[in-house]
Amino acid sequence: MTNRALPLLVANWKANLPPGEEVLLAGVIANDARRRGLLPGSLMIAPSALGLVPVASLLQREHASLQIGVAAQDVSALDPGAHTGETPATHLLGIVGAVILGHSERRNLGETSTQIGKKVARTVAAGLMPIICVGDTAREATTEQRYAEVRAQWDELAGSAAQAGCSLTALLEAGTLVAYEPVWAIGSGASADPELAGGMAAAIREGSSDQVQILYGGSVRASHAAPFFAGAGASRLDGLLVGGASLSSESLLDIAAALGSAS
Repeated sequence: MTNRALPLLVANWKANLPPGEEVLLAGVIANDARRRGLLPGSLMIAPSALGLVPVASLLQREHASLQIGVAAQDVSALDPGAHTGETPATHLLGIVGAVILGHSERRNLGETSTQIGKKVARTVAAGLMPIICVGDTAREATTEQRYAEVRAQWDELAGSAAQAGCSLTALLEAGTLVAYEPVWAIGSGASADPELAGGMAAAIREGSSDQVQILYGGSVRASHAAPFFAGAGASRLDGLLVGGASLSSESLLDIAAALGSAS
């Protein structure tokens, strides 16, 4: 696996919009992306579960040349079977190329790193790319405390994935992305310092592999996106995971433009 040639922008729409509005927004973003010259393969959209099929169908049918990827926001830790309400990873094949796993908003509902690791293993086994979220929770903490918290999350979920048959080599071959999301910054309008994000990237790579690709997510705006890509080597970032700002085509593509100028 090699590093991405250009930063990846992942738009996480969460549960903000009904499916019909998600399809409309996806169309607006695609048309605006073409007009603004967005590089193919540099954008991925994660609609709600109900929006996955119609959004993916629209992008494949009318905007295939833009190569806008589609990701699910979660997946089951279970294989197909009698599991009411679950969505096995294999059922997402042909609809999405990636799955966001372990987002802090899922952890807030009681999801553990052990459960996330099992979901990672199911995702990789299905041939999909995991986007694994890790993050520190305390607004006031030392840098070393933040590194230790995130490394502990990574070690636990990676160990769980390994027990389920998914090795670090398999994670790398699947193109795994690790998204560092400072939990205290999400939805607050305040982002982490780019130097902290770069240091966190280095800490994650130290505990996994220098080849792992890392995103930053946490109240991202176009006005402060570029400095996150000043790092090099182990502290480099490979893209952004964007929440609220991705619900507007203009703000999302402004961030994409900032990434383009920084890469």
